[in-house]
Amino acid sequence: MRKDRRLFPLLLSGVFGAQLALACGSDSSHTQALPEPCAWEDCVAGGGAGGSMAVAGDAGRANGNAGEGGAVGDAGAAGESSAEGGSAGTASARDLEARVEEAVESIQSDRCFAENDSALCDWADYEVGPAHFDMEKSTGEALLLIDDFSAGFYPELVRYRNRIRGFYRITGDEAVSQVLSVHLPRRLGDVLVSFAGPEFIPARELARVGSAANARYGQLNLLYYGHGGVVFGHAVELVPEQPLVLLDLTNLFGIPPAVCAGIDGQTLAAATAHFSAIAASLKQLMSEQQVHFINASFGSTVPDLATDWARSCGDEVPSSSQLRELLHAYDPIYEVLFNTEAVLTAHAAAALGDPEDYPFDQLSPKYPNRVRVGFISSQNSGLDEAGRGVVQKADQFPNLGDADVFFNWGCEMTASSPTCAEPHYEFAGPFGLGAATVALMSTSYVNPLGIARLVNLRYARHADEPMSDALIQTLRQELTPTLCGDGGTDPCLYQDPLAHRQLEPYRLGYR
Repeated sequence: MRKDRRLFPLLLSGVFGAQLALACGSDSSHTQALPEPCAWEDCVAGGGAGGSMAVAGDAGRANGNAGEGGAVGDAGAAGESSAEGGSAGTASARDLEARVEEAVESIQSDRCFAENDSALCDWADYEVGPAHFDMEKSTGEALLLIDDFSAGFYPELVRYRNRIRGFYRITGDEAVSQVLSVHLPRRLGDVLVSFAGPEFIPARELARVGSAANARYGQLNLLYYGHGGVVFGHAVELVPEQPLVLLDLTNLFGIPPAVCAGIDGQTLAAATAHFSAIAASLKQLMSEQQVHFINASFGSTVPDLATDWARSCGDEVPSSSQLRELLHAYDPIYEVLFNTEAVLTAHAAAALGDPEDYPFDQLSPKYPNRVRVGFISSQNSGLDEAGRGVVQKADQFPNLGDADVFFNWGCEMTASSPTCAEPHYEFAGPFGLGAATVALMSTSYVNPLGIARLVNLRYARHADEPMSDALIQTLRQELTPTLCGDGGTDPCLYQDPLAHRQLEPYRLGYR
């Protein structure tokens, strides 16, 4: 996994709803080490489920396959449509309220888990797999999320299992489909399944259920977000009618053991063949699952490879020239990610160094279907719907030229103003029950906002057109229209889609 400034993970531990420590960082910092932990209230501003949202850490559960219980509900989510038009068909808010009340009562009456020893309480296993994919409203064009999805995050997937077309891991030279099993208190699991029906229910509408779950199960350490969990939590609520495909990042870029013996013509050829096989499997996966969007909150550079070598091979790191040769063994994977017909990728931008050390992060005609995403921090950006105006920002990452677009995430963290403005960049809280916000930003975490805005442009303006490379180029131009600069002919690189509700939850009426 990437260890540079792009990819500081939000490491959550302890219990949700309690004080806990997590790694706080920003892509604008200048260290490659993880930042020091900070107190929960200094890092995350809570929403939805009764104040600050934290997450229980337990990466050891949820393995194997088992049966399960639970019913699927049928209520929808109400909201308003945006200026770009459209509205979602919604079920009665009263029906949803009744379901929420029933869920709260069920959790609150689960008194066994109030005791210190929960081993004898009622537990069950819940499956997450293609058999449970069931979307009432779907574009059919899937979003592929590639990130670290450890077992500790699987409990969150139960609530959204109707959205997940497939979960994959790299095994050998292939991306292999997995069926997950998640071990949970039975009543909690049944509640999550009851809200995993075909309709989309925004996490914020289940805040009361989240509060009840926090009070009853918070001491169990059931859930660990990790980096992939935060990325998923942002994306799943921003693209409510996209099917989701998840690929665990583990082993995607792992150094083959044979290479550790030394980098030469033979080992380089073997490594290239290995990653070419993975790339071919990935392309097949994308075709079979109708993937047309990718969220890539990671990257590969010579500094990354040096770190991976020290960890994986355990001996002296090769010279920069040798690492540059090895880095290009990844060429087939990045070709698939950034240059597959009718597939549009948002890529978390990095602060660029030597182009030879950062080949996959450069602006390049080799990667026409990739948009590099950066961020600005501003409570009032001063930008209009097209991105025109004198931008006001407290922070920006990376530098101009290192990203194709910079999104405002609606927050400024200063000594005199330690809280965020509203509306703010939300993600799904623990178990998808309530919403939370982060008071730190990285390009990894803003990247889902980038893909979500591109999804919004695709359906708000071009819903009747088939996805194609030509349409992708149109979307890239519409993302940053050439209306800025002194002559009004430069791309508007700064955008504020949150402030102007240029996202599918608003257009479709879910918010």
